[in-house]
Amino acid sequence: MKLKIHIVILILSMSFNLGAQEKYKISSNYKDLSFKDFVTRTESILPVKFFYKDEWVNDLKLGDYSDCVTLSCVLDNLFRGTSLYYYIDNLGNIVITNKYAVKVSNTPIEKNNKFLPPTDYSGSGENKQLAGNVTVEIGNPAEKNKPGNVVVSGYVTNRDTKEPVSGVTVFIQKLSVGTISNEYGYYTLTIPRGIHFLQFSFIGMREKTVNLNLYGSGELNVNMNSVLIPLKETVVSAHKSVTLQRFEVGAEKINITSFKLLPTSMGESDIIKSVLLIPGVQSVGEGSAGFNVRGGSSDQNLILLYGAPIYNSSHFFGFFSAVNSDIIKDVTLYKGGIPSRYGGRISSVLDIGSKDGNRNEFAGSAGISPITAHISLEGPIIKDTLTYILTARTTYSNWIFGMIHDPALHKSRASFYDLNGKLTYDLNKNNKIDFSAYISHDSFRFNSDTVYSYSNNIFALKWRHFFTSSFFSSLSLNNSSYNYDISSQNIPIEAFVLSHKVNSTGFNADFNWFLGRNEINFGLALTRYATVPGNYLPVGDSSLVISRKIEEERALEGALYIDDKFILTNFLSIEAGLRMSSYFSFGPQSVMIYNPDYSKSTSTIIDTLHFRPGQVSCKYAGPEFRISLNLRINDKSSFKINYNRTRQYLHLLSNSTSIAPTDTWKLCDYYLKPEIGDQIAFGFYKMLFNKSFETSAELYYKEIKNMVDFKGGTDLIMDDHIEKDIVNMKGKAYGLELTLKKTEGKLQYSISYTYARTFEKSAGIFSDEIISSGKWFPANFDKPNDLVVIFNYYFSRRFSFSSSYTWSTGRPITYPISTYLISDKLLVDYSDRNEYRIPDYSRLDISFKAAGNLRSHRIAHPNWTFSVYNLLGRENIYSIYFKNEGTVINGYKLSVFGRAIPTVTFSFDF
Repeated sequence: MKLKIHIVILILSMSFNLGAQEKYKISSNYKDLSFKDFVTRTESILPVKFFYKDEWVNDLKLGDYSDCVTLSCVLDNLFRGTSLYYYIDNLGNIVITNKYAVKVSNTPIEKNNKFLPPTDYSGSGENKQLAGNVTVEIGNPAEKNKPGNVVVSGYVTNRDTKEPVSGVTVFIQKLSVGTISNEYGYYTLTIPRGIHFLQFSFIGMREKTVNLNLYGSGELNVNMNSVLIPLKETVVSAHKSVTLQRFEVGAEKINITSFKLLPTSMGESDIIKSVLLIPGVQSVGEGSAGFNVRGGSSDQNLILLYGAPIYNSSHFFGFFSAVNSDIIKDVTLYKGGIPSRYGGRISSVLDIGSKDGNRNEFAGSAGISPITAHISLEGPIIKDTLTYILTARTTYSNWIFGMIHDPALHKSRASFYDLNGKLTYDLNKNNKIDFSAYISHDSFRFNSDTVYSYSNNIFALKWRHFFTSSFFSSLSLNNSSYNYDISSQNIPIEAFVLSHKVNSTGFNADFNWFLGRNEINFGLALTRYATVPGNYLPVGDSSLVISRKIEEERALEGALYIDDKFILTNFLSIEAGLRMSSYFSFGPQSVMIYNPDYSKSTSTIIDTLHFRPGQVSCKYAGPEFRISLNLRINDKSSFKINYNRTRQYLHLLSNSTSIAPTDTWKLCDYYLKPEIGDQIAFGFYKMLFNKSFETSAELYYKEIKNMVDFKGGTDLIMDDHIEKDIVNMKGKAYGLELTLKKTEGKLQYSISYTYARTFEKSAGIFSDEIISSGKWFPANFDKPNDLVVIFNYYFSRRFSFSSSYTWSTGRPITYPISTYLISDKLLVDYSDRNEYRIPDYSRLDISFKAAGNLRSHRIAHPNWTFSVYNLLGRENIYSIYFKNEGTVINGYKLSVFGRAIPTVTFSFDF
């Protein structure tokens, strides 16, 4: 009886497997077709996709298989007598292998389709997932005893959207060996033959373990599942293994899922505000645009979207980031150890990775807060081939001004909008093209008819070509522009418009080559700049304003780079790179020559040089060395050191403490030299208590040459010979950054403390070029102490609580220290530059998030966010200014937010 039962079960299982293989019916005659033609025709009529190497099938031709009515029958006959095998998965992917068969077994999981799948809330444990959920064999079992290492490589994708996942940690705990997937989701590992447990982990995705029986080199592609609420993550860094695996000191990975959990100021998730929670990153004050990284000014940060620079990173007076969070996939901040492929700024690189769009199905999200609204739509146009994503955001804040009784604010107006779009097209398995666009506009006025408006525009085209599974390229062409206008038309005879524009067109060719334990990156970058320093024009026929135009500037920046990440041993890795950058400024241009024995002024001009169109007026060039060393002490700690030199050929001219929309971008010229930054950094990283806690300590020192400051009383608006008002400066910065993070479980928190100092010193030789008697003085953004505490608690899958506390030393300020009355005229004597400080800054924010019903078949899944910004209602001082009132100098304090600001935000995904 038992034998009969076993026979019945065997027959049923064979029938089931046969049915699975035979669901693809073949009716055409393929006789004498080459294999490639057969694949092209089959993929056009059946929902399948072939994966193979060309050299394996070049000589294959199909025979007369008229008796075959299924695809598996054709393949069985075709590959009989060859060394080729094939495997068809449930999604129609047909994987062809040479000299070995791939066996895959998936552990069956019971599904409940009524509700969204739950998230693992269990505590940490080293062995809780080591059983794995996938078993794979790669290579020929006959070679299992061969000596030497082999290479495993592949792509990591999101199972739900089919998008590549960059920054995934691939780690083998037993060997203490790991790597990180690149921006295309590609990874490679060189490991010995044998049985290994490969752990794939990433923020916001369920950790996956592969039980790998490895006999030879091969490919292993992995799909990872998203989770509803990411419990196994830190707020501003990737998975715990990333900290040990990364080469750079000061590289931080931020995932969009994590920073959306943070409290918001006005109901809008903001990537720049999230960056400010990273040790070593500060701002000059509340609501200010831009940020400062390790002693650098705001214009020394390269912010990239779609691979193109953003010249103004804020909306709405600095309260919102210029980039809509709906388009962001992940963000990487390099505050040290900047890779050789990046150039043009000397302090940091903030590389914003964008989504490709859902490849499986239509999806979207929308939300509304008291002053903003946003919507996002994405999906396939051609499934798995052509996808799109569109986002839009705007504000309707004028109703708030209308409710304010202050007459000055009651008549003020402010608005902004931004649009993002991206198309991604897979030409074939080796070629991918995407086109991206970003358009934004801001407009505001304060109790007058003067209107301030500015716009950012980016267009980018990228082609990715995969030569082999370990060698691929990326060619990109982009254009980025920023312009502002100040206009007034209330009085017709004084009507004017003042404008400024910077435009850059860039071409980048990047190549990645994986050679076992080496990853070689090389390429070139070309950028053409064109700026309009200033136009002052009349508006209307009645205007008596005299037209003025500052000479336009044109320049070309070029660079060649190469770097090599190589693993010397399982515990020692090095990344060494060289970037050769150059800069050429072109005419038409007129250059004033000044008497070298005197300070530059209109009275010391002795000659004028004229450069014709296309003629080089000045040129600069030099090497930029980048080197990083990562010493893995054991599987729980590592020590890193790196050095990098960077050059910057574009300056932001500003005589205010924070970035303003009306600041102007200035190219290097005959007098204005490129800024050069040199930084060395050390880092020690340690996992504690079964890797549930991360600790780190980073120490850095930085020197900067050719910084820009201005002589007293300089007016930057429409200054056609700015070189006469510039003061050449040099700077230095040093600091210590300490971090403790609990990264697992329902309760997670992060505590970071930064001690940092930034000083500047004038390098001029004339009296009007010397500041503070030529001594070192604190920079405007020097804030020695900075403490950030982040707390997250997840009550359940639907409810979570977050809070953040920030405390920092007040920034420097210059005070009047005495007055003199001469001939009834009051003269003021000021202290040395930045000798005093405003009061310390302290702020506590909280947020409570609630998700709606988790039934999987609902049309939309709602989410509510309740947050309070500045819960304690502290009047943090943004600035202190002084007014001459009669014979007395009076000081006034200015606060941006002097009370708690509650916000309710409603959003939903569909």
